[in-house]
Amino acid sequence: MPDSNPQLEDFLRHLHLGSEVYYVGQLCDAWHMSTPGGDATTFHLVCHGKAWVHMPNQAEPTQLIAGDIAFFPHDSPRTFSGTPTLPDQDFDYSNPAPLDKDSPGAGLLCGHLRLPTHIRNMLLASFPELMIVSPDKSPVGLKMLKLIEMMTEEAGHYDLGTTAVLDRLSDVLFFHIIRHALDLEPKLSPLLAILTDEHLRPAISAFIAHPAEKWTVERMASLAYQSRSTFSERFTRLVKISPMEFVTTWRMQLAVSWLAEGIANIMDVALRYGYESEAAFRKAFKRTIGTTPGKYRNRC
Repeated sequence: MPDSNPQLEDFLRHLHLGSEVYYVGQLCDAWHMSTPGGDATTFHLVCHGKAWVHMPNQAEPTQLIAGDIAFFPHDSPRTFSGTPTLPDQDFDYSNPAPLDKDSPGAGLLCGHLRLPTHIRNMLLASFPELMIVSPDKSPVGLKMLKLIEMMTEEAGHYDLGTTAVLDRLSDVLFFHIIRHALDLEPKLSPLLAILTDEHLRPAISAFIAHPAEKWTVERMASLAYQSRSTFSERFTRLVKISPMEFVTTWRMQLAVSWLAEGIANIMDVALRYGYESEAAFRKAFKRTIGTTPGKYRNRC
């Protein structure tokens, strides 16, 4: 497991994942369900039984057994089925049967995380289209296994607040998946890559410590003892966005957290994160988050 990074810890702590479980059900006989892909990060947990996931660019389907998680960082198109080959007809899963581990077939629990595009880019840009997480083969397996058991048990009952509980447990599951992925390959996360890169870390750490100061590529490059072009090239290669896009994204993520508190006015937030005018802050916020600061705060 990579060492804990204070800056990354702070970033993750202020994430608003918006996790939602959208399907829980028992699937029997010849079934398959297709997802065309969209603008979310999704997961499918096999509670019991077996399932196969088919990807357009893969010649053979991938088998999943009870406890396995299929994680789609970029919500890629895929089809799930109860057999290695796809049945001829679609399965109607609009009215799912309750989970029943003693019945034939498979039990699925599916959810998505409405991560904003700027967050997905910083955390997951280098992740593969499909990641299969098997708790018995994972460095965080015991904790994940306990969580999966809890989710499966909760999904099998329809008590007060079951959906809300599953949504919140999905948040926790996401962080366990991130731990699992970064233990296998720390450089999968662009954000972790720059926070641990010896050539970039001095500049990035300085910015994160003082985000309200005036920042330019030239200033960051000088802190890293590099030319502007060398710094920009290395940064963009690792993070897939430019240094100044990173500066804006980091500031906006901090601003989102402050706006959600509903205490400070928008001008206070703008000044806190390096903007001399409310108009400039509003423009940057809308470009990054997709809505205005006022509308964002009102819906929190």
